[in-house]
Amino acid sequence: MKPIRILFVMALLTVLVCCANTPSNKAGEATGESPSTSAEAKSNVETPLDVKSFGLLGNVKEVLLSTREYEVGAEQDAWEKTDVLDLAFDEKGRVVRDEFENLYAYDAKGNFTKGLSDKTVMKRDEKGRVIYYENRQDEEDDEGFTMKFEYDAQGRMSKVEIVGWEHTIDHTFTYTDDHVYPDRANIESEDEGDHYSTVIDYDYKSFDDKGNWTEREAHSYAKHTVDDELEGETKLVITEKRKIQYYQ
Repeated sequence: MKPIRILFVMALLTVLVCCANTPSNKAGEATGESPSTSAEAKSNVETPLDVKSFGLLGNVKEVLLSTREYEVGAEQDAWEKTDVLDLAFDEKGRVVRDEFENLYAYDAKGNFTKGLSDKTVMKRDEKGRVIYYENRQDEEDDEGFTMKFEYDAQGRMSKVEIVGWEHTIDHTFTYTDDHVYPDRANIESEDEGDHYSTVIDYDYKSFDDKGNWTEREAHSYAKHTVDDELEGETKLVITEKRKIQYYQ
């Protein structure tokens, strides 16, 4: 049985960018604009499909993420990461690294050729969006995983399902108005009989001139149960800051 913090961090690390962007009133105040302002209207550059699918606007090259996390009520020091590569896209706007640490390589014709291994399988839907990613070192590899991506009517990522050897993690995202970033993420995970349920609410602090968030605060509550019996709870506050580079 894994401690709740370990499983929560596993789930949290898979969600922190996929949950890329939705300002509350506070976020609107931070930018001096109405929270209902369409961020995409700010940019004169059309957003590539993969960039928008992963919750960003503009011709994004890469995103570096810094995080500071602490447990509410705990006496331990905060845990920090600085300028970690979170997302990357090629000059054609195709994803080459997503926030789940998956890799994507393409040939001269734009066909997917390789992921985390030569056995990786990636599929797109009829609109060209990534909907499936499977990683195996070989056909007999039980330690691999599969990921399924779903989108809402506005093309925003609405659900991500991760299935591994002995665990599953399901993410669902809630949005406001036409924003490309979520207000809330719900994570449900199972690991060897243990169930973990996590809710993350986002408070957006600042945005760049393309409409992408550059700082937000995440408030999370995670609950660990076994056979419907509560085993533990964890409350975390995570401050995230992003450095976003764009192609000229």
